[in-house]
Amino acid sequence: MRRFVYTLLAGFIVLVCVLSFSEMTFAAEFTADSIQKQDGMEMKGKIYVKGEKMRMDMTKEGEKTSTITRIDKKIIWIINHGDKMYMEMPAMVDTLQASKIDVDLTKIADKKKVGTEKVNGYKCDKYLITYKDKSMGTMTQWISKKLNYPIKMVYHSSYGDMYTEYKNIKEGRVKDSVFEIPKGYKKMSMPGMGGQMPSMPQQ
Repeated sequence: MRRFVYTLLAGFIVLVCVLSFSEMTFAAEFTADSIQKQDGMEMKGKIYVKGEKMRMDMTKEGEKTSTITRIDKKIIWIINHGDKMYMEMPAMVDTLQASKIDVDLTKIADKKKVGTEKVNGYKCDKYLITYKDKSMGTMTQWISKKLNYPIKMVYHSSYGDMYTEYKNIKEGRVKDSVFEIPKGYKKMSMPGMGGQMPSMPQQ
């Protein structure tokens, strides 16, 4: 259970990073291999993106989990495939709408374009995000112009460092079934959490 919680939290942090600073509702349709490094550990997985839908699969110590974000349904599912169970939490749609992102960001951080670079075959705008709360550090994002999605992120803070990159990107149709809970999976609750995720640090 501890391994599952850790993997779940790591995936959730990446998800928050992606949604906080990208216009996901306008993202292209694609799949890619995911590489995430945190606290000296590396996790590999797969990401699927289709407009307002996103799925991130991760495997750590043989345990596979998936995070499915459905902005259209205003919900996020965290799935433990080994136990065929899942958790459910609300997607904070109001804070993720593209029209509000830049306005909300100015309250907690300074966002500056620092260049244009090519990453994994895609031309990207490179942004440096510096949080006003010094303990939250900085985040650098490389956002693909074609995909309208960050394909590389580096985060440094007093809480730790995190590196995420998407490789072997394949554009094309992604089946809708990828963004659904598999049949037979049961909803789970975690002791003391009422089936919800722990709260993230306030920005």
